[in-house]
Amino acid sequence: NKVIIGKNIAIAILLLPVASTAQHTTQHINILWAGYNNTLRFNKKWSLVTDAQVRTTDWANKWLLYAFRSGLSYNFNDNFAVSSGLTLFRTAQYAGKDFFFKNEWRPWEEVSYNLKLNKTNFFQRLRTEQRFLQLTLNNKKTNSYQYIFRLRYRFEWQFPLKKDIIKLLAGNEVFVNPGYLNNTLFFDQNRTFAGLNFKLTSNSFLQSQYIKIFQWRSTTSVLEDQNVIRINFIQKFNLNKDKKKI
Repeated sequence: NKVIIGKNIAIAILLLPVASTAQHTTQHINILWAGYNNTLRFNKKWSLVTDAQVRTTDWANKWLLYAFRSGLSYNFNDNFAVSSGLTLFRTAQYAGKDFFFKNEWRPWEEVSYNLKLNKTNFFQRLRTEQRFLQLTLNNKKTNSYQYIFRLRYRFEWQFPLKKDIIKLLAGNEVFVNPGYLNNTLFFDQNRTFAGLNFKLTSNSFLQSQYIKIFQWRSTTSVLEDQNVIRINFIQKFNLNKDKKKI
């Protein structure tokens, strides 16, 4: 039945990184991840969503990347929305102690659905990404780019712990490259996360997370086992004349 099929799909998704680990070398990495998220609602339907982030590896000893993402979101109702935008990632590439940042341009589109069950929220998001990754040669940037289409599915549960002041969250997100269905490039990464949301003011929130990421580095036959500490500062502003909550 549908319940059994759904459980089997979820188990298969979670076992993707395990299967890859069994076949390839695993590298352990520690990452700090800081971000700022902003939602600017123009009216009941349209919003501008923006985020900026910085990640370091070996905890705070080495640059990993910084990024800026922005897009427009259209809300059909309180539960269902579609969004589209553009992201610029600048990823550090090291040559000994020296490094430089290479570009990744990433148009994206997504559909999201938020289901409220009693006092909990179950959020789902399906996002497509068109990734244009800048290529390097002899540790120098080139003007050539590699194109990869990526698909990612995320679900997240939120549970209130203290009215609306503190919420517990937990979820998972899997990334795949549909264009490489028949080889090892199909699995990109899997993220399993848990954390807390703290309400600071009526429109500001602080979010802390621990994330376990398995990310496949196909060019080096390495599966990265990443331990991530993530801190997000979130703000939501409403420009509606009626001043209803977002």
